[in-house]
Amino acid sequence: MLRIKTKFTGVYFRNSQTNNKPDKTYYITYKDINNKTKELKIGKYSEGVRESYSNQKRNEIITKIRLGEEPPAIAVKKRKIKLLLNDLADKYFETRKEGKSKNSDIATCNKHLQTFFKDVDLEMVTKEHIKKLIKRLSITTTSRNIILSSKTVNNILSILISIIKFSIKEELLKNDFTVYINKNKIDNNRERFLTINEIRVLFKSVENDKDARLIFKLALNIGSRLSTLLLIKKQDIDFTHKLITLKDTKNNSSYKGFLTEEVSALLQDRVRLLKLNENIFKSNPEKRLRKILNSLFNDEIDTQDRKNKVVFHTLRHTFASHLAINGTPIYTIQKLLNHKDIKMTMRYAKLSPESGRESILNLYT
Repeated sequence: MLRIKTKFTGVYFRNSQTNNKPDKTYYITYKDINNKTKELKIGKYSEGVRESYSNQKRNEIITKIRLGEEPPAIAVKKRKIKLLLNDLADKYFETRKEGKSKNSDIATCNKHLQTFFKDVDLEMVTKEHIKKLIKRLSITTTSRNIILSSKTVNNILSILISIIKFSIKEELLKNDFTVYINKNKIDNNRERFLTINEIRVLFKSVENDKDARLIFKLALNIGSRLSTLLLIKKQDIDFTHKLITLKDTKNNSSYKGFLTEEVSALLQDRVRLLKLNENIFKSNPEKRLRKILNSLFNDEIDTQDRKNKVVFHTLRHTFASHLAINGTPIYTIQKLLNHKDIKMTMRYAKLSPESGRESILNLYT
């Protein structure tokens, strides 16, 4: 391509294109210590390089050669390309499996992270940025004017950590500022479980609601999560041996549950007209079930009180707690809950008759 002279000696440019737009690329020529002509590219007009800058670099090199020193590295003025969260988040979420969890995390990222890091170059993020983010999240409210819970803030921070760790692994980012992120320490262990009397009250309230009654019966008799119960098909039920095959979506595994006579009879009535591959529940009644539980048990409970608020998962906790109270071995409870790690089940050991209660009660008698 034709080299065009400028007003400066030894400074030239060639016409070029950048992103389909006209541009200029500047070069300089000089003679090295062996008196050989050298040509060196300085940079593009679109990068901020100009004739005078190129001439300055040429003069620096000639001076170094005259003094017997090595020519300096050419410090090209490059246009700074910012690494934005939006771009890295898009690449991260492309690797995530489609589903509600992914969609929820994208919405959370857009709402809380994109708005904060909108024009911030992630290579320049410091500890101060993270402090400001956490402070902002600590005073952010929901649509119902409620301060974000510690769990929600932790979830937002976890999404940010995942995006940054992914970007570093893929060599898209060098600045690992996740070292400055400290999540809230919270006690998430639900201690609340229903008493026998509360269980009676619950079933009394749904005696005319077949769907709610059946799903509450299943939860309290086999201890499964709601997501597992909603996947039960007619073919999963073995009425002969009073067994039910359950799909654990959290652990991505299957396990067996035992059916009582009462639950077996309810299921037989339920599946009578169903095909083998049909689900026993046609829709997700989560909102309706939550409303029932709230009206019965949560009137005076703070919405952020995870330890004492009764939710559907409380029924799983109730199932395991009463097993422990009745003396069921902890390893049996682990099997019935399909816990992968016995540590998850050990929280129920304190309810066992063998936990030392009797020893304490009779300590001084």
